[in-house]
Amino acid sequence: MRKLPVPASRMSGMKRIIVVVFALVLLGCGAGAQGPAKAAGKLTLTYVGNEGVLISDGTRSVLIDGLHREYDKDYLFPPPDVLTAMETAKPPFNTVRVVLVSHVHLDHFHPESVGLHLKNNPRATLVATSQQMAEIARNYKDHESIRNQTREITPEINERVVYEKDGIKVTLLGMRHGSERFWWVKNLGHIIEIGGKKLFHFGDADVATDNFSTFNLPAEKIDIAFVPYWFFLGENGRKIVRDQIGARTNIAVHISPETADKDAENVKRLVPGTDAFTKMLETREF
Repeated sequence: MRKLPVPASRMSGMKRIIVVVFALVLLGCGAGAQGPAKAAGKLTLTYVGNEGVLISDGTRSVLIDGLHREYDKDYLFPPPDVLTAMETAKPPFNTVRVVLVSHVHLDHFHPESVGLHLKNNPRATLVATSQQMAEIARNYKDHESIRNQTREITPEINERVVYEKDGIKVTLLGMRHGSERFWWVKNLGHIIEIGGKKLFHFGDADVATDNFSTFNLPAEKIDIAFVPYWFFLGENGRKIVRDQIGARTNIAVHISPETADKDAENVKRLVPGTDAFTKMLETREF
């Protein structure tokens, strides 16, 4: 049977269809070779007192400075039900993959609480300094059982060290602790990358420009910074927050429960646009 010629207009349409299909096939092959691009989802921040924050992308979490116990009336400590949930790795603390501690002071860190969380959450790894590891060895009787869940990293002052696990990237920064009487305390800053965002937590770092400038933090394009509220009270601290950190969002932390409302209002007045954590388990989404 003789084939009839295909009209030119129809042939042109067929060519367009073939080109489109071929392009889609190529795109599919590319996705298969490199993996589908992951869109950044919502990040949930849950406050657990002082400078403690649970940072979650919905499937994985980082817990920083959250495992602490009752210490003094000037500090916000987890009530028994929250402390139990943290130490036994119950929701929302069951998805923690990385535990971080800025320094050894008890309003940021309790060695037994850290040990219990690791024991009850075998998927979590503690990344901490030699000081923090020594405190756990001295004060948590089952420390040998969790040794394989710890990674000791102690950056020198002005040094940075990178740690990665389960798609979470943490850059540890060696920073001076505030106050000369705590010269011996190893204080860490942490740049945490999770859920497509960068967060900066710097413990009780000294309010001094050179404590921050060496890291060129504005180049990091930090999304969220957790800032001890006293940085906002003086011009030098505000300048550090503005010029040496340059985060898109600042959240004031470490506000005493005795003066929480007053201090939070004062911070927001001094630096409009600043947020503040003051209540246990309050959350923010980004």
